[in-house]
Amino acid sequence: MNTKSQNKIIVNKFGGGILAPEYVLLMIKRIKEQMKKSYQPIIIVSAINGITDDLEKFLSILEKNKKLSKQNNSLIKKFIKKIRAKHIQIINSVKIDKKNQQIAITEINNLLKNLEIDFERKNKFNSLDIFQDKILSYGEKLSTIFFTEFLNSNNLPAKKYFAENIPIITDSNHLNANIDFKKSAKNINAKFKNIKSIPIIAGFTGISKNKNATTLGRGGTDTTACFIGAAMKTEKIILWKDVNGVLSADPQIVKNAKTIRFLSYLEAEEAGKIIHDKAMQYVKKTKTAVEVASISDYSRRTLISANGSKQKGAKIIGFKKGLTMMVVSGDGINEYGFLFEISKILNLLALNMVLIRNTRDSLQIVVDSRNGNLKKAIDAIKKKNCEIDASPVNMVTLIGNLDWKTANIFNDTLIKTCPNPQIGAFPYKDCVRLEAIVKTDEMEKVMQNFHKIFIE
Repeated sequence: MNTKSQNKIIVNKFGGGILAPEYVLLMIKRIKEQMKKSYQPIIIVSAINGITDDLEKFLSILEKNKKLSKQNNSLIKKFIKKIRAKHIQIINSVKIDKKNQQIAITEINNLLKNLEIDFERKNKFNSLDIFQDKILSYGEKLSTIFFTEFLNSNNLPAKKYFAENIPIITDSNHLNANIDFKKSAKNINAKFKNIKSIPIIAGFTGISKNKNATTLGRGGTDTTACFIGAAMKTEKIILWKDVNGVLSADPQIVKNAKTIRFLSYLEAEEAGKIIHDKAMQYVKKTKTAVEVASISDYSRRTLISANGSKQKGAKIIGFKKGLTMMVVSGDGINEYGFLFEISKILNLLALNMVLIRNTRDSLQIVVDSRNGNLKKAIDAIKKKNCEIDASPVNMVTLIGNLDWKTANIFNDTLIKTCPNPQIGAFPYKDCVRLEAIVKTDEMEKVMQNFHKIFIE
């Protein structure tokens, strides 16, 4: 493989959902397509589906049984056997020749021996954060071994890299670490200055300045991919999925949902659930393009870039469930510092304030109430010389390059769909998001009507 210039590099992220027998041949096809066009692929992998959850659940079991040391040691051996079986099963399900299969199995066995030792240390010393991070990083490392030998077996020379091999340096904020961009970017560019094979890099993981394993938090493999793409100023980053790019709505609610061709960084951020915030900050910093693409059909993809599309109008109808609207009234709301006191209560009980609106005689606050602390919050607020009427609600959002006219149509459609909506849209300069609060049983109808009006 010839050395390529930086702008001829494509970073590919393969998530756990597609690290499965039915998709791996498609992954080879996509990589070969890139190489045929003289691109140098770099691949970032997640843990295979369910492995990180298994590791987290087993850590919880050890924590509950921490006084039963001997019993836990027996459970550890059984768990390691289960993890090994899952990886051997996928190796046996795909085309890997005997030589590379044996290399993969030997390396997986060695890695699992280390995992067993770490579990035993965790069981003995109970140093939770440091050992938890180290243990959770094994899922991506196991995937890296499997996928490297899978490519090697299919005449695509590949080499595996763990975060500590590069190294990707982070702070010590365990379970949600932040990458030291400057130092890690220097390491990445030095490591891959003269690429002669396909690097397969374990996502989600890093190593602290104290040489402890770290994990990058929710969406951590996206974070790794976006960091590497930004650090190397690559042509683009492709986040491969088993869905058709970014859709205009949830297809289970809106049957005619379609692939959105272009989004700006801001639109993608406002839509949420497309690229995690931490990952997005890296690509925004260097204006690196990101594609969210179907592994089955590359024509179904969404390009996310600095410009996105200059086309005005709506692109995505989104929603958020599990909300409660509190209508606060009474003499207390007019007292100095009342809103500050309410914010303190909600913050203390970890109730995220999603939306707030003042009227002449009431304060309307929408909170994410899924953590079970709503009643405590209501009781605490009532002590502030006020009354509260609380009701379950959902939020419907419109994302795109929006204007005042769009906001008017949004509110007109909302009122026609449900004559008594809880809260309507408020446009602002350079508006990319409009939102409405509706009763829980009205959300799907509102979404479907918005899609007909704005998208179809």
